[in-house]
Amino acid sequence: MQLSSSKQRPVITFLTDFGTSESYVGVMKGVVLNICADAQLVDVTHDIAPQQVAVAAWQLSTSYRYFPARTIHVCVVDPGVGSARQPIAFSAGDWFFVGPDNGLFSYVLAQQPVHEAVVLANPAYHLPQVSTTFHGRDIFAPVAAHVASGVSLDALGTRVDPSTLQRIAAGPPERQGGQISAHIVHADHFGNLISTIPFSLVPDLFSSASVRLDFPSQGISVSERRRFFSSATNEGEPFIYVGSSGYVAVAIQNGNAAKTLVVADGAAIKLVIADE
Repeated sequence: MQLSSSKQRPVITFLTDFGTSESYVGVMKGVVLNICADAQLVDVTHDIAPQQVAVAAWQLSTSYRYFPARTIHVCVVDPGVGSARQPIAFSAGDWFFVGPDNGLFSYVLAQQPVHEAVVLANPAYHLPQVSTTFHGRDIFAPVAAHVASGVSLDALGTRVDPSTLQRIAAGPPERQGGQISAHIVHADHFGNLISTIPFSLVPDLFSSASVRLDFPSQGISVSERRRFFSSATNEGEPFIYVGSSGYVAVAIQNGNAAKTLVVADGAAIKLVIADE
């Protein structure tokens, strides 16, 4: 897949753990604009906790599909920068993705057909000097800009079998009868605890006689269910709901479930559903 030559301005997004107190993000944008001056640049987030690849993969999975076809998503959460991990670019579904091959694209690779993937081995599309610590500036930003300008993925490097790209080890949850073992993938800005359980796996979440979400390490169970935040009867009690991303989650109305329950990203959970 190659970027269309239509007059629509190319869109490039950025998702990183760089924060906004340093110049890193601005420098990456400067690199892009020097190569593709008419690019539209969009910040998805730069507030991923440092080195948290799994959280970044989740954030990317819940955002990329809302952008126009042929958008180029630059994702840099890269604790292995300078190591043997490969810099990659690929097209999947209707979009392009650029970043490190470290599991950051796990959900995208599971959700979308991959049309083409390459290791970014052609230095002609990098900055002249490539540092060992800032591939976001020296490799990923210029590559994204060149793709936005119409350069094909083939020109950027060596083709790679998409099945060999790195995935996060944890697989999707599976339901066995009325039980699902999973984990919390993200505690968001509000303290809502988002699980890896898609609502499609528990269509009976609100119709079953009872539901219990256990946090084994904390010795906590949550059994109240709510379709809407406003229907919570007790503002201080946690409840189960389905978040905007379509996954089962836990919240406290006008409160912070992560802090109250002392639960962090990666916590193991078990959802138990009973019909009687």
